[in-house]
Amino acid sequence: MITKSVVLRCDPERAFSLFTEHAGQWWPADRRHTGDATSTIRIEATGRFFERANDGTEVELGAVRLFAKASRLVLDWYPGTDREHATEVDVRFEAVENGTRVTVTHDTGGASADVFARNAPAYARSWDLVLAAVASRG
Repeated sequence: MITKSVVLRCDPERAFSLFTEHAGQWWPADRRHTGDATSTIRIEATGRFFERANDGTEVELGAVRLFAKASRLVLDWYPGTDREHATEVDVRFEAVENGTRVTVTHDTGGASADVFARNAPAYARSWDLVLAAVASRG
């Protein structure tokens, strides 16, 4: 299991919106899957979690299992595996003094422990970059 957190200088509603509706504005370019540094990344209450390049190419990044506005987000995570062996990402938004603590817990989900262990170092590096990027906007 990987757990990472960052404090954003905004309330939980803004932090949740930034993380879900506006991810394409801050998500690191080298962590995008379409090859388009200005692609749209969306995490939607409807269950979709995807990236769309400006040429219309889409990559399903996962599926939204829980969308509890301003408090919690649970995702099936496909990068590093596939739809049938998705890992699980649980993101919590907690009001703290001066902002919101965003905590990401990434665990095996449907993937085998061996697959998760093999991918864990890359996941950990990616979450460091992703959380630093969102912190720069929040």
